Amino acid sequence: MTIEMTPEEFRRLGYAVVDMLSTQLTAVQSGLARPLMPDTLSRALTDQPLPEQPTPVEDLLKRVQDEILPYPMGNQNPRFFAWVNSTAAPLAVLGEFVAAAHNASVAGGHHAATYVEHAVLNWLKEILTYPRSAGALLTSGGSVANLIGLATMRHVKAPQNVRTHGLHDQPQPLVVYASTQAHSCIQKSVELLGFGSQYLRRIPANEAYQIDVEALKAQIHQDRVNGLLPVCVAASAGTVNTGAVDPLDQLADLCAAEGLWLHVDGAYGGVGILDPDVSALYKGIERADSIAIDPHKWLYMPVECGCALVKDAEAMRAAFSLLPDYLRNDRELPWFSEYGVQQTRGFKALKLWLVMQQIGVEGLRHLIGANNQLAALLAHKITQQPDFELVSGGPLSIVCFRYAPSNHPDVDGLNAQLPTRLQQDGRVFITGTRLKDCPVLRMCIVNFRTTEADLDLALQVIREVGAAIP
Repeated sequence: MTIEMTPEEFRRLGYAVVDMLSTQLTAVQSGLARPLMPDTLSRALTDQPLPEQPTPVEDLLKRVQDEILPYPMGNQNPRFFAWVNSTAAPLAVLGEFVAAAHNASVAGGHHAATYVEHAVLNWLKEILTYPRSAGALLTSGGSVANLIGLATMRHVKAPQNVRTHGLHDQPQPLVVYASTQAHSCIQKSVELLGFGSQYLRRIPANEAYQIDVEALKAQIHQDRVNGLLPVCVAASAGTVNTGAVDPLDQLADLCAAEGLWLHVDGAYGGVGILDPDVSALYKGIERADSIAIDPHKWLYMPVECGCALVKDAEAMRAAFSLLPDYLRNDRELPWFSEYGVQQTRGFKALKLWLVMQQIGVEGLRHLIGANNQLAALLAHKITQQPDFELVSGGPLSIVCFRYAPSNHPDVDGLNAQLPTRLQQDGRVFITGTRLKDCPVLRMCIVNFRTTEADLDLALQVIREVGAAIP
């Protein structure tokens, strides 16, 4: 028994897989946004016994074709509007295949994958108007990218060396500030880093769902009076609820005056800076001490691909570097493992390296701009229809609204039930959220295949499904 394959076997199976995926990619684009998986199949996959004996590879691939590919998450489909999960560029999919076969651990060292990642990171810095000297590395996603930025902040801002003393010996509790619209991963990071969620101040948002800067100033002042140590503002460059971009330049001014670290969570919206229609919103991002972005959200990469950037590369390295004796060779450049939490790291850069060259920055600018324009068009369509209410339209590619037919006795209940009913219907995939303490529908457009016809179908389906809810 062996897992080895001859080159001929690998080639034959590889061609079969590519053919299978090509067929499936066409199917998921034209079919339901998310086909319902039969309960019997989900249970069978979950409860299958440990395989004691070998199974022919052809049989395994047939199971993939029949049992897995027909039931996707849905984000390849142009009518998937949930969360912030984009479709994957086809060349990036092939890049993942090649990267897996290349099988490099990109902890560091003098091999090609390391230099490809450095190239990609330099490109991302340039897009974000960040200095080339900044520290950066690719991560699993925005949660880890935010964690790395905030961990570097903790190392810099803690009065006592936090790597030696932890937070126990700090003379005052350290306080972090974020909007009520900030992503949950900011709270997770604050908890994991030992600050404690009671020292994460959730600042109210204004009518545009941005952080209220005056309320932030007042809270910082009050915390200082109470003997606490304000250390960081975690701003949003595109919240996942509404796509709001906090006033970054104002926050940079405030952080400079108060001696605080400015971290920007741009996991969803950071690369929106490429769209000239909204790029002015990002003024001040170049002044941030750290930034998190997610190429697997709006640069159309397959999951996983995030990125952490820290302006002071040496501070980033000091926060994480630990060099055992067995890692002191093959050091043409400092290793990526000195700048983050992972030692073994996958070759995430190849897919990004391929697509960014395939389409160029101009192509990315066009695709991101087109997503924003479709969202603006959707917002306009909603305002023109009496049975819909616009709650938030932009500035990026997220639109929040309510289905509110005048004769319905419980509009709140209707909008609370609609996401589940729409997902069961399957033609479109839409999630809900809450704004101003009311349930709303939320559509996020981060798919380069979505068209105006998909928006019209979504509104039509909402009406049809909503009509059946008492």
